[in-house]
Amino acid sequence: MKMKLMTLVAIAATAIATPALAADATGSITVLRPLTVTKNADLGFGTVIRPDSGSGTVTVSNAGARSVANGVVALSSTSASAAQFTIDGEGAQSVSVTIPASFTLNNGSGSGSLTVTTSSDLANPALVSLSGTLGSAGSKTFNVGGEITIASTTNSGAYTGTLTVTAAYN
Repeated sequence: MKMKLMTLVAIAATAIATPALAADATGSITVLRPLTVTKNADLGFGTVIRPDSGSGTVTVSNAGARSVANGVVALSSTSASAAQFTIDGEGAQSVSVTIPASFTLNNGSGSGSLTVTTSSDLANPALVSLSGTLGSAGSKTFNVGGEITIASTTNSGAYTGTLTVTAAYN
């Protein structure tokens, strides 16, 4: 009986003498300023004359230069411009910019629509880097051009539409 009691005392002493094991973890967070997308300029094709037959194009480059082809005539009294946007946010951060491949311009009288195929001067819209450093403001300015096909049957009138550009942190 003495042996059993000593064994129990030894087991109990070992259990009490063994230290508890622990591990520490740290917490962290990086807080970024919100992104904003600002339109600096609209995409403008100016005034053109539709072709006599068939179809032609009017193009505005990312730099804002207008060109016409296949019977479309540009009036020199009107100017063209590429759309320009600025993204502001946290410096040195990577963002994804979404520019639609196309958007629609509608005739104000409801009698027709034209499709604008867009282009951009961003090499890789999915990996845009903002200027600056973490903790300071950063920005990126870019241009969007486009092309419209105009047929000899396109209705006369003013056409307008909305080009929506979005950005999100990667």
